[in-house]
Amino acid sequence: MQPTPLPSEPLSRSLVHDFPGGYWRYGITDHVLLVNLYFPPHGFYTALGERLPELISCYPSPQPHLAEQLGSLISQDPRNLAVGNGVAELIHASIQALNWRLAVPTPTFNPYEQVVSPERLARFPLPAPDFELDVEKFAWHAIAHNADAVVVISPNNPTSRGVLRQELLDLTKILLARNIRIIVDESFVEFTPEGASGSIEDRVQEYPNLVIFKSLGKIFGVCGLRLGYMLASDQKLISSVRRNLPAWNVSTLGEFFLHALPSYQREAEESWTQVRRDRDQLYSELAKIPDMHVLRPDANFVFCRLPDDWPDGAALAEKLLAHHRVLIRHSGAKTLSNGTRYLRIAARTFDENRLLVERLQEVAET
Repeated sequence: MQPTPLPSEPLSRSLVHDFPGGYWRYGITDHVLLVNLYFPPHGFYTALGERLPELISCYPSPQPHLAEQLGSLISQDPRNLAVGNGVAELIHASIQALNWRLAVPTPTFNPYEQVVSPERLARFPLPAPDFELDVEKFAWHAIAHNADAVVVISPNNPTSRGVLRQELLDLTKILLARNIRIIVDESFVEFTPEGASGSIEDRVQEYPNLVIFKSLGKIFGVCGLRLGYMLASDQKLISSVRRNLPAWNVSTLGEFFLHALPSYQREAEESWTQVRRDRDQLYSELAKIPDMHVLRPDANFVFCRLPDDWPDGAALAEKLLAHHRVLIRHSGAKTLSNGTRYLRIAARTFDENRLLVERLQEVAET
């Protein structure tokens, strides 16, 4: 089979700047999508292949069955769950549909800023150079702006910095006293040093204002299946969100994955360990570059500020794609001062990480 040709120049620029997906068509090394390369295991693909004709010809199950399956997997009451076609769908079915006034630390995952109108959004800029969240200041920011809800991604996307479990609980308590909801997006928590024990999912029954969002694509390597969930003890809220979701919103392939997942928990744990090793190696390699400011990562990607004498991230990303078929993401589209001076780089294998750092330095010097 002939290799897939590199896209034409206009499409190359789109891949670098604003083309979030579909990379499988282009034969590139993708350091953008934040996916676990070591899961699912081969056995899942074999089982999927055996059932594929049946699966693609069949409608998926409705929301209550999906919630039962997921609830069994994560030991939660199915009535507290809404299962989505990725977290992005749930963001719209909750925050947008319910017209919440939102407080968000920035930089952040763009859909959280885009889902509400500008007059209903209260941005809380995280301070450079390390972009740490001061939860007490953030709480008072939300209160001062009459927010209905706040969002905290932990670890954050794009900075890869986590918030400690106790700090998240402290923030939840402060906001509960003011009747403000807190959405904690834990899509990367398994990659943190604490692993799943750093999650606050187990506290949803204690805090009626607590909402958990979680993508399953990132930690399980199935971004293309589009799976995520919303968890809250407020069952009226969950029922409302479910009503805002389309019928059969999760594909039969996604449903099959949920049914198969309990058989592969050991393999999942092993894969997260390897991802953490890869991530730490990428961090170490980038930190060796003189004057590169690299944040110590908690997720499966690394956030860094380029040396002052280097070209900006947009130019570097275009050169990497054009010369080496390697794709990275700059932060020019983020709510971030001098965003093109920052890169978010997804960890891949040891060899791919090492090669990326070599080529990054090479294109910076040309």
